Amino acid sequence: MMMRLSCLILTACLLTSATTWGNTLQSAQWFDRHAEGWFWYVAPPVEEENDKTEDKPPTSIPAPALSDPKANPKEELKAFQEKLDNAQALAIMHPTDENVAAYLRLQKQAMENSQRFAEVWQQVVWVTPELDHTLVRPTSPKAVNTYYDTRNEHRKVRLESIARTHGLFYFFRESCPYCRRFSPILKSFATRHGFHVTAISLDGGTSPGFPNPRFDNGTARRLGVNTVPAVYLIEPRSRSVQPVSFGLIGPSELEERVITLIDKNSGGAL
Repeated sequence: MMMRLSCLILTACLLTSATTWGNTLQSAQWFDRHAEGWFWYVAPPVEEENDKTEDKPPTSIPAPALSDPKANPKEELKAFQEKLDNAQALAIMHPTDENVAAYLRLQKQAMENSQRFAEVWQQVVWVTPELDHTLVRPTSPKAVNTYYDTRNEHRKVRLESIARTHGLFYFFRESCPYCRRFSPILKSFATRHGFHVTAISLDGGTSPGFPNPRFDNGTARRLGVNTVPAVYLIEPRSRSVQPVSFGLIGPSELEERVITLIDKNSGGAL
């Protein structure tokens, strides 16, 4: 009996020792894994689900169609101008940092567009002579001088030709200060190009350069001369009369008007 009891006690001691040893090992393992902190419960890893469906490419959202700038450039420019005007109005009425900055950005864009347009314009003109107006009316100093020298020579030849078939009527008053300033201009013009001038005094007086004028015999009334100085271009053979100028003008303008009247070939019978 005593032998059996001793065996049972020994068996219990062995079981207790085994349990304690197992707990000791488990504790040692837990301390080794101290990075887990107090959360020693670790959820089991989630198994990856096998997607048996076929891989499909992601559905792409179509990008909005870009507007063609050549489709309706007038509407595009109108829309941008309206946007710029609205931004300006907002910046003026509500001048916050954001509103003013938004307006300045649009204004900068407008200036950049204008600059690009001007640059392309200039490049096109440089390589397309028929579109370059400076070839007709130059802007560089040397070209301008050459242009006017050539033009003046052509004018001189043309006016000398006109003077061989046409003359001038000059109506003035001695009391008119504009007539006193204009008379030497007209006298120089007539001498330089060979025009014969018939000076007609409306008040019986004289004028510088025309000491022996004719007195008006009703010609001024028939032509409707109410303003002096007045110059008319006459063609004796056809007795045509064309008004050239009223008031004080310069010699270049006087030359231009006479040539223009001849080129238009207009006039009326005296």
